Amino acid sequence: MVPTMKMKKMLGMIGCVILLLVSSGCGNSKGSGVQGPEGTLPEIIGQIYEHKDPGFQVETTEIAISDADMLKRYTGLDSADSVSEAAVSEALINAQAYSLVLVRVTDAGAAEEVALAMKEGIDPNKWICVRADDLQVVACGDVVMLIMMASTYSDVVTSQEIVDAFREVCGGTLTLE
Repeated sequence: MVPTMKMKKMLGMIGCVILLLVSSGCGNSKGSGVQGPEGTLPEIIGQIYEHKDPGFQVETTEIAISDADMLKRYTGLDSADSVSEAAVSEALINAQAYSLVLVRVTDAGAAEEVALAMKEGIDPNKWICVRADDLQVVACGDVVMLIMMASTYSDVVTSQEIVDAFREVCGGTLTLE
């Protein structure tokens, strides 16, 4: 039997419906496998600052996750087991308590666990003579953000403003707040 034009169109439409159903399962939903914002972590930090300038000079660098001391100092994590990359942006003047850290986890399903470990493990007294008392940890898919600063900067920037800027970079939704 030779397929008619009508049969070919019908088969094509069925194929399109199947592709649509299969690809809709790959959308941006909460849970394991969800991707965070596109780009390198330093690029994402730059995008955050496009939405909210912290109000003072900062330097953004990648964190060597193989260096346990560096990883602990900037992220609060004791292990890089669930981490594929990390970056930090801190005030250039060491007496300013300000630190924005992004960590990309190997699986978005681990984001909540990593976020909790970061919040519990970070030292808000790591600066000389100053302390961070405005701290939040949130996530967007496979990217966890820790923001901590001294509340004395609230006339210029707050952790909530940085979280809101991160939310904008993530398309308006965070998977963990």
